[in-house]
Amino acid sequence: MRNTRVKLASGLAGIASLCAVLGAAAPAAADEPGPGVTFWSGAFTGETVTYPASVTGCTVLPFTVHSEYNNTDKTLRVYQTTDCSGWFYYFPTNDIHNFLGFDARSFQLVD
Repeated sequence: MRNTRVKLASGLAGIASLCAVLGAAAPAAADEPGPGVTFWSGAFTGETVTYPASVTGCTVLPFTVHSEYNNTDKTLRVYQTTDCSGWFYYFPTNDIHNFLGFDARSFQLVD
């Protein structure tokens, strides 16, 4: 009986150690974009840039983007041109989207 208790205690200690190691390997919190509008070059991967909600007018993006998180109270328009002209996609407030078939090069936040 004593031998069974020792084996059980050893097994539980091993499981506890494994849980501690795995728990330490996991990040404490996911990296979440803050307020404003965040863009990614891929489908929420690759290069990223965030602009404050207070940005006005046409803004040229530093790279071609394919994903957005509009964490503002404004509508987001993304354009294939660098001067916010021509066709655009629009995304409402608090929207997260990818658009892999559309190369966005500039954006505007509009009321």
